[in-house]
Amino acid sequence: SSTRGVVPCEGAMEESWGAQVLRQIEAGDFDGLVAACEELELVIQEGLPDAPLSNEEGGHIGLLYTAHMLAYLREGDQHAARFLWKRTPAPLQQLPQVAAAHEVLVAIWRRDYAGFFAKLEAGPWEARLEPLIAEVISRSRARLLDQIGEAYKALSLEHLGKVLGLPATDARAVCEHRGWGLDANGSVLPVGAEVGEDMMKMGEAQLKKLAEYVAYLEQPQCRA
Repeated sequence: SSTRGVVPCEGAMEESWGAQVLRQIEAGDFDGLVAACEELELVIQEGLPDAPLSNEEGGHIGLLYTAHMLAYLREGDQHAARFLWKRTPAPLQQLPQVAAAHEVLVAIWRRDYAGFFAKLEAGPWEARLEPLIAEVISRSRARLLDQIGEAYKALSLEHLGKVLGLPATDARAVCEHRGWGLDANGSVLPVGAEVGEDMMKMGEAQLKKLAEYVAYLEQPQCRA
């Protein structure tokens, strides 16, 4: 069973808003989720009443904004997530799930990877968001591992675990799954997929981003 901070859904709403998005999350159909959330946001913005929302209505719409931000984070699109936060109505920003999603965004924006994963694990998230939370964690770790594979010939297992938000034993299992070895000193030996060819294909912006990422990992507070 999951150890994340899941809270039960309160009050099954008879709302048509978001039904398709929630079905996609439940089914694990994430590839079209961003587009569905963006279309839904337009519908919500056009349909919001002038009168204050009830607690139930606010909670439901807050759930959908939370899903929207998590969908952006699944794609690694931090800029889109920031703009979504700026567009989010102020009353919704105060809701626990919406605020928690924003804290997750702030952590990854600051390259606080351990905090990013810790906040995703902690919640509080409704059970309906659980498949999306797991997907954001999985894809974000995979992206980091891809970057590490391109940037490093060796790094300590403890360091890798801190970056991934995993204990050393789980970090070792991730390495084994990727076919990464460990040397006699216990350092991980990442293997990038066709690193030389990939580097040649990289544009200037991608190379700059990778350089910034490596510089961040070399900061004293991030080193094992």
